[in-house]
Amino acid sequence: MKPYRTLVYIVLTVLMLSCAMTHSLQRSTPTADIHLPSNGPVETPEVEDVERAVTQMRKISMNGGRDSAYLAEVERDSTGEVTIKGENIQTVYIVAKSKTVAERNGEIAIDFIVGIPAALQSSTWGLSLTPIIENNGMEEALQPLSIRGELFSDIQKRQYWQMNKYLNRMLGDSTELTSTTGLAAKYYEAYNRYIAGGQKRRADKLESTYKQTISFPYLSDPRLDSVLIRKGEIRYYYTQTYRPTKDTKRLHLFFRGRVDAIDRSRYDLSNSDTLTYTVTSMLSLLDNEPRYMLKIIDKYVEVRDRNYITFPVGRANVIDTMGQNHVQLDKIERLMDTLINQYEFFVDSITITASSSPDGSMATNNRIAGERARSIKERLVRKFGHEVDTLIRTRSIGEDWTLLKRLIRHNSDVPNWEKITDMIDRSRNLDVTEQQIRQQFPGDYAFMKEILYPQLRAVDFRYNLRRVDMVKDTVVLTVLDTTYMRGVQQLRDRDYVGALRTLNDYKCQNLAIVLLSLSYDEAAFEILEQLPPAEKNPKTDYLSAIALSRMNRPREGLEYYLKAIQADPVLKFRGNLDPEIQILYKQNNVKSTAYDN
Repeated sequence: MKPYRTLVYIVLTVLMLSCAMTHSLQRSTPTADIHLPSNGPVETPEVEDVERAVTQMRKISMNGGRDSAYLAEVERDSTGEVTIKGENIQTVYIVAKSKTVAERNGEIAIDFIVGIPAALQSSTWGLSLTPIIENNGMEEALQPLSIRGELFSDIQKRQYWQMNKYLNRMLGDSTELTSTTGLAAKYYEAYNRYIAGGQKRRADKLESTYKQTISFPYLSDPRLDSVLIRKGEIRYYYTQTYRPTKDTKRLHLFFRGRVDAIDRSRYDLSNSDTLTYTVTSMLSLLDNEPRYMLKIIDKYVEVRDRNYITFPVGRANVIDTMGQNHVQLDKIERLMDTLINQYEFFVDSITITASSSPDGSMATNNRIAGERARSIKERLVRKFGHEVDTLIRTRSIGEDWTLLKRLIRHNSDVPNWEKITDMIDRSRNLDVTEQQIRQQFPGDYAFMKEILYPQLRAVDFRYNLRRVDMVKDTVVLTVLDTTYMRGVQQLRDRDYVGALRTLNDYKCQNLAIVLLSLSYDEAAFEILEQLPPAEKNPKTDYLSAIALSRMNRPREGLEYYLKAIQADPVLKFRGNLDPEIQILYKQNNVKSTAYDN
């Protein structure tokens, strides 16, 4: 308790002796810096700085002594930046604002460096920075960064300690505060207790007390949460994987931030500079040519439609409001209306076949099934007119034992299906057989009666159609392969899993791109190797180079790459963007400029 009392005295003293703590920020308007990692320094430090450290370096005379250069050992840090080892020479870095990133496995790697100047650091305030990715007008916040001064952090701790003590009194609890999650759990327990007890005013007071007590809440799930010990420039290397959407070509990244001081003054940082990431993927290597297929067009076409109409027990009258009849009848009428009013086909005939389940006598079921088929026909004649009367024929199959056998075969809910099937096949009187099944296998029969029997009570429609103005029985046409084109569109939309399902039967260049995008490198290379000669081209050679690079076969990969760029020099510019090609250069100990013409 004493440390917190001392803290209160310190805070009061600071507040009395100062105006708004963020006033200096309002005047100078500092902000955080954001830039991309560089590959090293690109500007020379001041000559005086070099001269002071020259004892540790080697000086080289140039141009007859008129100029000089210095050689020094350097080291590279985790962000990829280079500094002179062991010397106090300020290095000037690339401050790039754009970068090309390659999509792999449906993701891209975004990285950048955040620079937080000393002007944004103080023991009496907390700084929060949130990176924002903008993708085609949609913004997405990444995990924030939190830099808190020592005094600010102590006040946060005290606020949470006070709230925990307050909630403990309300709940009769004595546990110490261990995490913000634990405090939230206590808060919602107390709040819900008031709501459940009809004490809305107390719940509102609790909510108000929470907001007043914890004026500086901790950030939720920060990437970095650091308490500042001493001021100085802070540089943080931020990496993030991001899954682009189907229309992603460029991403823009910037920061929003604010400073909260212990006197409750606030300073909103102006938005940082914007970084631009140009996203490249293997989609530029797509084969965009349409693919065609042969389609056999038949003169005669058959359309089948199965429906489930619920009838009163032992009767054949159609009642719209019974069960799901209104849905099934609407479906029947919509299909019939479509078929008899289109102009591509003549309707030669319509056959309605009704069936029933085995419960009850076979003779009764056969009779009722026929009556139900005729009832459906009469309804349709009333709906569509007497012109359809001569088109519709009715049939019935009574008890549909054939379908029942298919339904129970290998059905785990009918463990004795083999014995039951054998009894049906050997039966001379199926009414007797049904009784025997019920007696010998009561569990199986109960499942059959409840789950399978309703599937046997159906009304099947068969429409026999004849194509208008077609003389031959069959015609072979060349048509667009819509399945293949759908798979290509899925690939363009970066739906790689869907594209794999659609294109799996097409052993083609685009399937290889799908496989490479999902890291099935060996399968992709096998597809590319087996392409017919007519389908091989510089792009397929380039894709083979990428696959071989991933498969750690650099010599073969470089051969395919060289073959590709010799046939299509534009691919060399593409090679500067793909990390797999850069790996081929490195592993074969050659420079990318070695093959410039």
